[in-house]
Amino acid sequence: MHIRKTTAVRALSAVIAAVALAGCTEIDYSDISSAQSGETSAAQESSVPEANIVTESTTMEYKLNRSAFSYTLEAEKLPDTKLISDSKKYSGDGYITIEAYEQVSFELEVSSTQFYDISITALSKEGGSITLTVDGEKQIDSENGAYKRINGELYGAYNVVQSDTFESISLCPVYLTQGKHRVTLQTVVNTVSIDKITVKNTERASDKRYSDAGTWISGKDVNTERIALMDYLKGIYGKKTLTAQNVTPNTNTEIDAIARNTGRFPAIRASDLRYYTASGSKLVKSNIDIQLAQEWARNGGIVSYTWYWYAPIGKTTFYLGESGFDVNSVMSDYEDIAVMNEESLALLLKDETISEECYAVLSDMDAVAKQLTVLKDSGATVLFTPLPTDSAGRYWWEKDNKTYKWLWQTMHRRFDELYGLSNLLWVYTADIDPQMFPGDDYVDIIGCDVYDNTDTAHLAAMYATDALSLNKRMLALTECAKAPDPDIMARDNAVWLWVAPWNGRYLINEKGELTGNYMSVNELKKFYNHEATVTRDEISVEERQ
Repeated sequence: MHIRKTTAVRALSAVIAAVALAGCTEIDYSDISSAQSGETSAAQESSVPEANIVTESTTMEYKLNRSAFSYTLEAEKLPDTKLISDSKKYSGDGYITIEAYEQVSFELEVSSTQFYDISITALSKEGGSITLTVDGEKQIDSENGAYKRINGELYGAYNVVQSDTFESISLCPVYLTQGKHRVTLQTVVNTVSIDKITVKNTERASDKRYSDAGTWISGKDVNTERIALMDYLKGIYGKKTLTAQNVTPNTNTEIDAIARNTGRFPAIRASDLRYYTASGSKLVKSNIDIQLAQEWARNGGIVSYTWYWYAPIGKTTFYLGESGFDVNSVMSDYEDIAVMNEESLALLLKDETISEECYAVLSDMDAVAKQLTVLKDSGATVLFTPLPTDSAGRYWWEKDNKTYKWLWQTMHRRFDELYGLSNLLWVYTADIDPQMFPGDDYVDIIGCDVYDNTDTAHLAAMYATDALSLNKRMLALTECAKAPDPDIMARDNAVWLWVAPWNGRYLINEKGELTGNYMSVNELKKFYNHEATVTRDEISVEERQ
């Protein structure tokens, strides 16, 4: 039987789209008081605060009893389904159709504890997506797309391409213990027809994804610090995961909460440059985030920045349909516009050679470049994630592939050639459309955002992101609702380069205290005190060796 591995990131994104992404919601940061602003002195931060630290845990060994297994279930045998027989080529007596947000379940008994491939033979006239959940039920609110799961493990979504013929589709390896399991299939995008379900034993992901990931350095000017950081990342990739935390901009509130409860600091402080543009600066009283990042680097940490870009003109938002910003007028084919200085751009605007929108976009790039220059001058290398992508394509910079790639490539050239920002490692967050990829010369690392609150969702995400990377680049979990269990990452051989939970309500309340809503305190302690993860204090030790 021919099994087609899902090669598009769309398979994962169909799941993620049903969840409210952090970047898809305007966040009110005013509820974080100035007393919690994170203006911690170097002296105060130099020592790890007292905390109830768990003993560093060693990686758990999961039982594997490899044996041959093969099982095929004709879909029409599923309970409470309607048999369809027509002229299509199918096996058995016919097939079934599952409407959007409907689900079917079946009992599965496997002979041994190991990894299995659960494939479906399916078609969708419109192109659809169907999730796989094991040992649990999933309920979807069709009005807002949000979903919750009752127990169970989500292993991602099958991407069923638009077709009138049945095709076998497989997901990532599924870890099943010996005995009975309940498997649930639920359609989340359009109607999907299923002919049969096949379960076979398989191997977990190969180590090849780590060894084949090349050391990519984009740009013309490469400094020593950037090479050193890339070499360090390459050295740990597939072996250990860097701890990271997205913070509320202009604060260290989330990091403070982590340190109080785990006794550790994350290896990476991840923040957002949204308030350093002309429109964004109007929303805050003062910008101290770059200073906090400098301090972080001086104390041995790694600096990371995302840029959720408020529209340069119109309403201060990053959503395509809300700002009133004319994205269609952004691009310019004027020769070498990417490397022109501000004075030359002003003349082009005066002559109406470029649009007001184009000028505003380049001006915002310049504002951000100047802040990144401050970090360069202080010796800080930055993991830089501009233009983060959303599975629903809701941000103004995602209007189309052409616009997105022009923005990314123009920014990369401008920062590299005009500003000499050789301290940046460019991180692209994987989108549902591989055509969005800016190009080999413009990306160093590939990231992925996962907001499913389970330990197994990251595995499906890594498989989907692998398809875009083609094993060329290291993969990072740049945003997530919770950090996956290090033992599960080891079990599935899905070891992200770093893991960065999102800020605010995903970790803390308005008082800056851990909520435990997405990740319990014990899970957080385990993550920060596990032999497979790296904290800030451990970076310095390892880099000196």
